[in-house]
Order: sequence, then C-alpha cells, then structure tokens
Amino acid sequence: MDKKIKKIMLMTPRYTLFKKDVRRCVTPLGLAYLGAFLERNDYEVKIVDIANEGHDNINEHGDLVTYGLSDEEVKKIIKEFNPDIVGVSCIFSTQAKNVEHTLNLVKEVDKNIITVVGGSHPTYAPDKMLDLHSLDYIIMGEGELPTLQLLNTLNNDGDISEIGGLAFQKGEEKIINSNSQFVKDLDTLPFPAMHLLNMEQYFKINLPQNPYPKGKRVAQIMTSRGCPAKCIFCTTTNFWGNRFRGRSAESVVEEVQKLKEKYGIDEIQFTDDNFTLQKDRAMQILDGIKDLNLKWCSPQGVAAWALDDELLEKMKESGCYQLTFGLESGNQHVLNNIVKKPLNLQKVKPLVKKAQELGIKVHAFCVCGLPGETIEQMKETYDFCEDCGFNSASFFVANPLIGSELLQICGENGYFKEEIDYATTSFKVGNITTPEFKAEQVQELVAQFNREYNQNDIRRKNFESDKY
Repeated sequence: MDKKIKKIMLMTPRYTLFKKDVRRCVTPLGLAYLGAFLERNDYEVKIVDIANEGHDNINEHGDLVTYGLSDEEVKKIIKEFNPDIVGVSCIFSTQAKNVEHTLNLVKEVDKNIITVVGGSHPTYAPDKMLDLHSLDYIIMGEGELPTLQLLNTLNNDGDISEIGGLAFQKGEEKIINSNSQFVKDLDTLPFPAMHLLNMEQYFKINLPQNPYPKGKRVAQIMTSRGCPAKCIFCTTTNFWGNRFRGRSAESVVEEVQKLKEKYGIDEIQFTDDNFTLQKDRAMQILDGIKDLNLKWCSPQGVAAWALDDELLEKMKESGCYQLTFGLESGNQHVLNNIVKKPLNLQKVKPLVKKAQELGIKVHAFCVCGLPGETIEQMKETYDFCEDCGFNSASFFVANPLIGSELLQICGENGYFKEEIDYATTSFKVGNITTPEFKAEQVQELVAQFNREYNQNDIRRKNFESDKY
C-alpha cells in the first residue's frame, strides 16, 4: 500500500439497552490495553468512547433507549483526527447493529479509512460480520498481537492471509483464521492507556460496573484473563484461550498505585472472571494494596470454590466492602450436570456468614431457565439464597450468547420460542421453552425472585433490582 498507517482511532459504539436498565459508565479496558500496546509500538492512538462521552444524549425508541455522541459529533471527531484506521469494539451481540452504524459513519467520512472490529461478537460470528460492506477486517479473540501484526504487515505490503485471529474478505472468498493468538506473559503488556480516556467523565457519572460504589473516583482493573470453568452459558472461556493467565502481584499493585497517584482514585473494582483463583497471588495483591486506603469490590464475581476464611480476612483488611458470588444455581445437580460449574454448594453458606461477620456484603448471581432444569429447581435456587442470607441477589433469565454451548444446545433441540434478535436480547426476557418449562414461566419467576428477594427484606432495602 502507498500510504503508511500511522494514526489509529479506537472506538466504542453508541449503546442500546432497555429503559429500565442502568446506563453504566465503565472504562473500556480492552481498548485501553490495545491503545497502550500500539503506542508502545510507535503508533499514534486516539480512543473515543462514543457511549460514555455522549452519556446524556438519549434517544428513546419503544422499550429501548440508545445513548452516545450524535452522528455529527462522531464524524467531526473522525475528520479532525484523520485516522488511517479505525477499530470498533463489539463486545456484546446486543450492540452489533450499533457497531455497524459506527462503521458506516467512518466510511461516510472517508471510504479509504481502513475499518476493523474486535470483541466477543465478531469472534464468534465472523462470517456474518464480514457481510457488512463497511467492514474491512475482524480481529478474533485477544486483540494485541494480531492487531499489531495486521498493521505492520499492511505497512510492509506483506501477506496478511496467515495472521492468526484475522478474518477478512478476499474477492468472493472469506478468509477466517480462527487460530487466535494470546500473550503468554501478561506482565509484558503496558498498563492500560487511561491517559487516552476522559477519566473525569467516568468519575463524574460514577456508575461503574458495581452501581453502588463506595468511592467517588472509581477505577476498574483486570488482574487476569480467562477462566478454567466450563459454564454452558459463558463465552469468556473460549475467548481468552480456555485457560487462566494471571498478572504478577507486583504488576497489579504497581498499576493500582499509579492510578491513585495520577487520578486520585478511592475505589477499585476488580473486573476479573476469577480474581481469587490463585490464592497466593490474590493474597499478595491484597497485601500490596492494603495500605493505599482504597475500597474495593468484585462486581464480575469471584469463584466461591477458591475462597477460604484466611482469604476473606485478608480481603477485609485490604478494603473489600462487597463480594459477588457466581452462584448460578442452588441445586447441586443443576450445577454439576447442567451448568457444569465446579462449585460445592455446602461451602457457600459458611463463606457468606464469615464474610458478613467481617463486614463484607455478599451478592449472588443466579441464572434460571437452562435446558434440563425444572421450575422446582429454580425455586430451590431462590430458597438457597435465602438460607445462605445473601445481602442481595440478581436472578437472570438464561439466554444464549453467540459462541456459548447453550446456544448450540437450544438450536439442536428447537428450544427457542422465537428467532433471536440479538439487538434486543435481555436477561430479563425469556426465549427458551423446553419440556420442563415455558419461556413465559421463567420470565415471570425471575421477575418475582428479583422483586421479592431484594425489596421485602430490610437488610436489602437499598438494593434496586433494575441496577443489576
């Protein structure tokens, strides 16, 4: 190619959700990691968080709302930066149409700008995404290595056809190289490029992943990638290479220290899938941050099977105010044989009690309506949460994500009530009907569970179920 790629723009799309849902304002760590990695390799990078920069620009349509910068504002930003390539994040299938809209805006500004998408949805649906006329390339799986290889290869007029994790259209043929690439040692990555984000905007809105923060200046941090569990509704396991990779405790503590020094943060929210999986590493991290006088929580959930009293005590010492347990079900058969989660339920109640004795509130994530589950077993999940005494709980309707084993099971058995519209998928709306239950039953039951568990008990009087 004649023109060398130098300027990279990374973007989130505008965001669509149901009116009752909360418009969270969360730093896009994936783009921040990629931006830092590309800067270190001498590319000029700009990150535009369309959704959160335009947090108060809201368009209502039916039961949905879409928010983010206006089309005119987005196009103006693109024109002013004049990028050679634009990468758009597509984490959720629900936002695929918004991603397409963003790509169209880029090409309207300049059809010669190279466009790339990455994230969970294009990773699991590359064939369909390549049908978009405004899309040039897809990065599948972890983004740092294949993105850099793509840019360097294009700049040197090399052959991109063998880049692992890359998908593109070549004439009438779709080239999909599914052999994703993964960074072996996460400590070799630079810290996320928070300087490329409008951090004050996130602090001002203060609606991070856990929408009940204790702090006013909350930062998200990821200390690991991947999870060894095989939950049938989850796509994370495959996305991160079917294994757990943890950063060193020293690296994590240094990042937290820098965030406090530069941005004056007063709370950390760990966004790992499994922050506690390696106990020794977790203990070292907590020892390293306990003198920083920060509050912290785990809104993404922690593996209850990897917890014990010693670790809970260390959590409290280091500033933990809330833990979320990825419980999923209160029935052991469902956990073992349907969810496929390695959790012994007998361990949960003592952990909840211990955490609460230490002054740590405990929240539960539960999912209802999986194929093979019964209505009675769903009710057992509610009863189990009550018996354990969780301070609050979120009950979700099982809905298959693209790339999940659940999607395959439902498709093979004809369990869908109607064709899935991923643009309006919600974990409050039922769409799976099996011989054991109807979609409407699960939807009503989950609504009842959320309402009754979180509003009828004085211990949970401040919890709003719509925020989860």
